[in-house]
Amino acid sequence: MIFLDTTIWVSGLDAADSLHEDGRAVLEAILEGSLSPALTTDFVLDETLTLLKRRGARSEAIVKALESIMASSLVRVVYVEETLFSEASTFFKKYERHSFTDAVTMAVMQRHKIREIFSHDTHFDVKGIVRRERP
Repeated sequence: MIFLDTTIWVSGLDAADSLHEDGRAVLEAILEGSLSPALTTDFVLDETLTLLKRRGARSEAIVKALESIMASSLVRVVYVEETLFSEASTFFKKYERHSFTDAVTMAVMQRHKIREIFSHDTHFDVKGIVRRERP
């Protein structure tokens, strides 16, 4: 299993994004089965939808994209509950440059023993994590 962060979702869904080819390649590789199924969180999806809307995407298109993600058997969404929130707080205190969503990502990766993340965010260049931008 791999983890997908906001930068991959946004670049893959926004054709105007400067890293669109990377994001699109990752999403297509998952759909084609050349990458393993992916894990993400409701926090990552929240950031993704907010950024897409801020960039001018129509709410209807954003909701359609979200529904496709949620319906896919190739993407599992982890919802942040109280225990996970607490675990993320530990990472948030440890890594000053990380957002809280990044800290949640780190906690989920640890919990699910995931070492590989697809992201353009260099904050994930830490010991024990393999960050990739393309398949």
